[in-house]
Amino acid sequence: MKEQEIIELILAKDERGMDALLTHHGPLMRYVIAPILPTAEDREECLSEAAMRVWDKIDQFDEDRGSFNAWLTAIARNTALNRLRRTAREDSEIAESIPS
Repeated sequence: MKEQEIIELILAKDERGMDALLTHHGPLMRYVIAPILPTAEDREECLSEAAMRVWDKIDQFDEDRGSFNAWLTAIARNTALNRLRRTAREDSEIAESIPS
């Protein structure tokens, strides 16, 4: 399936677009996420979260500003970094709540 077809399906909120996104671009997104998040569970949850962000923000994609792959890479990277920060913050809060 061509990139433009995937974009059009997601814009139309057709679930086939999400399947095609993960089939054709999931490996790229996993490649971006992998070095940022330490566990396989975090990486898979992040991939799902990033895919949902694509679904929600597809109307913000502008091919005049860059390629679809670059846009996906930015979403995957930012989602992974946000998840890493959130996990670190939660771990810190847990450590602080344990009496010394």
